Formats: sequence, C-alpha cells, structure tokens
Amino acid sequence: MADDLDAPDSAPVMAGDPNVLDLPEGPQESLGQRIRRIRGQRGMSLAKVGGNDFTRAFLSQIELGKARPSLRVLRVIAERLGTEVEYLLEGRQAGLERELALEMGRVLVALGEYRRALRALKPALTSYDWPLGTDARLVQAEAMIALGRKEKANEILSRERRVIETQGDRLRQARLRAIQRGEHFRIEGDPVKFHLQLADRAHRAANGHVALEHYRAARVLLEALGPTKDRTET
Repeated sequence: MADDLDAPDSAPVMAGDPNVLDLPEGPQESLGQRIRRIRGQRGMSLAKVGGNDFTRAFLSQIELGKARPSLRVLRVIAERLGTEVEYLLEGRQAGLERELALEMGRVLVALGEYRRALRALKPALTSYDWPLGTDARLVQAEAMIALGRKEKANEILSRERRVIETQGDRLRQARLRAIQRGEHFRIEGDPVKFHLQLADRAHRAANGHVALEHYRAARVLLEALGPTKDRTET
C-alpha cells in the first residue's frame, strides 16, 4: 500500500496546475524515457524504485509520459536511481556552474556584498537537487534580509524549511533560524571536529553529497588552521 506520496500525484493532470512541474520538452529523450533507461541500467524493477512511496502503476505512467510527477516524487526517484533531479529533467548533471555560483554567493555574503551575491547565485537558484538548491536559496534569503527585503526572504525561508525538515538536516535548520534572526551562522566549538563528525555520520548513512560537503569543509579548515590532537580523535 503506497503512502500519501502516491495519492495527490496520481491524479489527472490539469493545465496550469501549480502542484505539478512544467517539464521541459526536448527533441530527444523525454523524462519518462530517461527514467526507464536509467532504471534498466541499474537493473531495478518498478516496485524497487517506487518502494513504499508510490505504486508501480504510477511510475509506469510517468515512464510512458502519461503522468507528470511532483518535485518530491522526482526527488525520491532520483535518490533511488542514484542520480540528480537535474539529470532526470534536463539530461545533464548539475555540474560545476551551479556549485560555483553557490560558493561565490556564500563568499560575497560573508564579505557583505549582498547585491553581487544575488547576481552570482542565479545559476544555482533553480536547482531542485538537495542540498545545492536549498543552500543557494538560504544564501539568497540572507542577502535579501540584509538589503531590507525581509518579506520576500521569509517566503523563501518558509518553503525551504519544509524541505529541510523532510531531510531531517539539523545543521541547515540551525542555519535557517540564524538567517531569520538576521545573524550569520556560526559553529560553536571546534569547527574541524564538527564537520568531521557530520561527514562521518553522513558517510555511514550513505549520504554521499552531505559527506563530501563536510569532508571538504574539514579539509579546508585543516589547511588553514593545522591539525591538532583533539581534532584527530573524533
């Protein structure tokens, strides 16, 4: 029996429905064809991809182009297939451009250059992938609050709060609360040890994107601050 993911997403698609993604149409492979191809390459059945989240019939309808999935269903499919939402939608990986835009935006906000940060963030703001898209929009909201655009920023934060809660990411929940208060997020205690602990936890949970993020942060800090005995005993 599928849970509530299946119920709203298997309804007939109505033109202009705001709950359904407007999918890009291309001359080559469609979204459904791409999902079917990757599923075949992974040797996964319809039931294995759907799990307890949605039915085999609904996934089959998506692959045949007879149903359009919501964003949350696409996230589930992408995670099960070991790929990214961007790749399912567009046929290409999110790539360096969006990661670079996010990091440039973060640095510019830290430097207090908020308008430049908003311009730099643009390529990353439309990302559906976790956590890149959410991180970009958190930085966007932080810059907007600093520029006095609090109402729009709060709308963004409200949407991203639901995504973060779904992922159960406590670090980003703390970051979001700090942004709402108009504060820069700060890590208490040893930041290297903090990132290593989160990286190890994510690695054990097979969450590669989050593990990479925190190992990378720990490495940069170690290069800047140098190792200590305490930091290596995690």
